[in-house]
Formats: sequence, C-alpha cells, structure tokens
Amino acid sequence: MLNKLLLSSLLFTSTLFGMHAFEVNLNNKDIDLHLDLDMGQFNDSVEPDSVFITTRMLVGSEENAKLENPYDNNFLGEVGFIVQSTSAAAPGLTMGMGLKYAYSALKSGGAISAVPIGVEVDYVLPFDIAIPLHVGGLFYYAPEVLAFSRSKYYMEYEGHFDIELMERGFLTMGYRGIETPTQTF
Repeated sequence: MLNKLLLSSLLFTSTLFGMHAFEVNLNNKDIDLHLDLDMGQFNDSVEPDSVFITTRMLVGSEENAKLENPYDNNFLGEVGFIVQSTSAAAPGLTMGMGLKYAYSALKSGGAISAVPIGVEVDYVLPFDIAIPLHVGGLFYYAPEVLAFSRSKYYMEYEGHFDIELMERGFLTMGYRGIETPTQTF
C-alpha cells in the first residue's frame, strides 16, 4: 500500500515541478530522493533543460549498505551540478557531465566524503509508439585525490529503463551501485 501511495504522489508531484525534476526511488532495501533545479527557469541567459543544481538523500538498510562497522550511518547526502545537452547527430540522445559533493558521517568516527566527476546519458528509443521508452545510465568516480576523510575512492554507477507515462512522469526499473571503501586510521 505504501509503495502505491508513494508512486502516485511521485507521478502527481512530477507535474507540479514543470522543468524541475523530483524523483523518488524505492525498493525493499532503501529510499533515494532527488531534486534537480533547472537553472534555465531562474536565469534568462541559461537555456532551459541544460544546467541543473542537484540534491540527493539516500537512506539504505544496514544489510544493503554493507558497511564495515554495522553501527555506522547508512545515510548519504549529495549536492551537485550538471550540464547536459541533446545531440543533433543522434536525435533522442541527451548527455551530461557534472560533479557533486557526497557526504556521509560515520558513527565510528570520521566521515565518507568525495567530489566525484561523472557522465549521465539518456536515450529515447526510436519506436513509433504512444508511450516513449528511455534507456540510460550514469557513472561518477572520485579517485583518492578527490576522496576525503576516510574514503579511499568513490564510485557510483547506474543503468535504467524508463517508461514515460506522462510528460516528465516515469516508471523506472534499473540497477544502482555505490562503492566507498574506507581507510582505517
């Protein structure tokens, strides 16, 4: 029941945000909330759908988080910036590049923090059907020099298949992984 209620509210709120994006990713292990603010809506010199300020909150179950210390925090927060563009050579393809700051406090002391740089891709499949289908993914990486506190590195990857039920209202299936091994002091 809760999943149906959250999916319905997601579809409703996605229409309220216009060119901004609000995303709720749910499964039986975690909840992942995203908010993307389209800077083209606030600044006339920026083209809409091209520059976004992003925020994210991820709360995972302790077993899914696979933390070295089971008492550590299973919360990850992010703030980021992404620039994206559509391709004239490949209609339906949107590519973006960005960076973000990821942070999670550890109850055992210290924190995990990093500034990963990444790419995002979305492609609208060229089928002549009423409901558009999308396939896409992302990859963010921060080597040791961009990983701070107790982080050795940060790597995030995602692949997804979307059904666009209404304009900017998607039903998504996919896989996400985040790796942030920690150093001991």
